Amino acid sequence: MKTRTLLIVCLLFLSVLSVLFLYHFRVEADSRTQQPPSEAPFSHELFDQVLQEHVDKNGHVNYTKLKANPKKLEKYLDLLAVANPMELSYNAQLVFWVNAYNALVIKGVIDHYPTTSVRKVKWFNGFFSRLKFQVAGKTYTLNQIEHGIIRTEFADPRIHFILVCASTSCPPLENRAFSAEDIEERLETATFNFIQNPEQVRIDRAKRRVYLSKIFKWYDDDFKEGYEGVADFLADYLPPEDADFVLSEGVKFQHLDYDWTLNDQN
Repeated sequence: MKTRTLLIVCLLFLSVLSVLFLYHFRVEADSRTQQPPSEAPFSHELFDQVLQEHVDKNGHVNYTKLKANPKKLEKYLDLLAVANPMELSYNAQLVFWVNAYNALVIKGVIDHYPTTSVRKVKWFNGFFSRLKFQVAGKTYTLNQIEHGIIRTEFADPRIHFILVCASTSCPPLENRAFSAEDIEERLETATFNFIQNPEQVRIDRAKRRVYLSKIFKWYDDDFKEGYEGVADFLADYLPPEDADFVLSEGVKFQHLDYDWTLNDQN
């Protein structure tokens, strides 16, 4: 009798584990109602409205309010699903994919909200690798958009300071959508602000150390695009005395812990 009871308990335990495993490791695809693409020029106006209405000056998102009324975001995602970015200019294509990435991160969060971190949505980085979205007539994960399109086709290290992964240690989410007309200026401003933020880049002359975001570790190769590496890149956005310090011999770089807490207004 005891053996039978133990067997039943074990089977129940395995059943619970299997349900948890399937939930966290299954691929989730966001389905869109198929509609013909609009003949009008592609517009990010709806996403701009979403950001203005739900993102504060610190880059925190009111996910509760947005989850309760996601109509504008959903309409924007419907447009993304059938758009043809190849018809756009170079800058407009970059803007298309950056806005798409940031919008889809928000979509991924509200689909699983409430949560305190994107890392709790899917185990082992599954938020970025197992949630799938329709963009430009194809299905992509966030990783495929970031690594397979944005980093590959545009090769600009500054994009790491406008792509936002819904976490505290990310660059702050801006409350306006990017446009082809302002992307260059905003790339520069976002990069400057990130590097000037002591929570992301901090110099300790006494210890001859530079403490910096793990973004510079994860994407180290990207900062060799037009530069001799991270130190050379940082120097472009630091005051002359700080630039000289980070480029001097014997300075050690130490990466800060990354805070994955959700960028939630609540």
